[in-house]
Amino acid sequence: MTKSGMVCPKWIFHCHFRQLDIRSKPSRLGSATPAAGRPSITTGRECDMRHSPKCTTTAMPNAASLWPAFGLGLAIAVGNGLARFSYALLLPAMREDLAWTYAQAGWLNTANALGYILGAASGYFLLRHASPARLFSWGLWLTLAALPLTGLHGSLASLTAARAAAGIGAAWVFSCGTALIAARYPETDGRRGTAMGVFFAGAGLGIGLSGLVVNPLLAWSGSQGWPAAWLWLGALALLLSVWPLKEALKVQRVSNAPARGALSLRGMRMALLGYFAFAAGYIVYMTFILAWLHTQHGSWQLSTLVWLVLGIGVSLSPFAWRRALEHWPPALTLSASCTATWAGTVIPLLNAHAAGLLASALVFGLGMFIAPSAIAVLVRQKLPAPQLAKGMTLFTVVFSVGQAIGPVAAGWIADEQTLRQSLLFGSGLLLAGTLLPLLGLDRKFDSPGGQG
Repeated sequence: MTKSGMVCPKWIFHCHFRQLDIRSKPSRLGSATPAAGRPSITTGRECDMRHSPKCTTTAMPNAASLWPAFGLGLAIAVGNGLARFSYALLLPAMREDLAWTYAQAGWLNTANALGYILGAASGYFLLRHASPARLFSWGLWLTLAALPLTGLHGSLASLTAARAAAGIGAAWVFSCGTALIAARYPETDGRRGTAMGVFFAGAGLGIGLSGLVVNPLLAWSGSQGWPAAWLWLGALALLLSVWPLKEALKVQRVSNAPARGALSLRGMRMALLGYFAFAAGYIVYMTFILAWLHTQHGSWQLSTLVWLVLGIGVSLSPFAWRRALEHWPPALTLSASCTATWAGTVIPLLNAHAAGLLASALVFGLGMFIAPSAIAVLVRQKLPAPQLAKGMTLFTVVFSVGQAIGPVAAGWIADEQTLRQSLLFGSGLLLAGTLLPLLGLDRKFDSPGGQG
């Protein structure tokens, strides 16, 4: 019997490879009864053919590794790394080619965030009727459609619609993916916190790949090459989406019931406020740091290197923060991740040389996606399993509001003053994100596995 209490072997959920599972022989009713005091050998195919009730439980067997989390995380690479954050690479070229102000340039990220709000809010209600796996897949398909559409027309209206559609899809992927990770990694699996981090760190791969695609293309074609860049990003996203769509189908095969009932925010309110401040602050850096580098006359090669280091930091973050994700109170982990992103924002303001920019990107990347990972652990800790996707969706709504406010406010500050002042504005919000979760720290929880 597995740690999750199921009789079904892992064979069913791992590409249907035949695998022998030595255990007590099940009776016709699905109960485990010893056969002559010795274990019998049961294959996955026999378990599948018996249609035992224990073969269709709400949890999946313990994953053999972190690869399923990585596979699902490729959807974050698409929805966040390519569809959202790659805009920072394209912003200087689009602003130059389309003669935008910084406020107009910031508006497109706000449009993406408004789509995120709509996606999170609609997902909150859609989860009453659709399973998290299904909504996850819908969101990924919508994002795949929106990416190439962004490069088809240069009008602000069409770009706004495409960016908003990408935001809707990314919100469904982001919030429902945590429920899929919970299904793949049961409560008894000590790697669930790390698996959450690996899932969110998929954005790092998307960030790194977008830098390798966009910057060389724009260096070759000039600012007018931004439509082709969006088309290439769409093609890359299609390739990255095959694995997560397959992983979602595996989770869909088990009972994956829609969420019902009201949510309780007990013990989560200050973390919710801190998450709002983090969202409004981090997106300022992610929107304008390369535009600021452009004003400092940085080369496209340096810009690409900074973006790659940022992506590497995000990809390494779940391993750097593994102990925190698995043993610290999640509110403390959230505060610490905000501290890291705050430090990453301040470093280039103190040292604008290449070394400072690379250090900034690494530190910021190491902290950025630990915040949503900490929130995922908090929600899992506070809410019953059927409410996980719904709880994450609520946090995503609040996150989206902050993310919508940050870019347009920072763009307005840049137009009235300088981009340096915009980055200072973002750093102040991240400092607030550091302090607020500490005010609501629940000392009854010694670790993410604790119960209150």
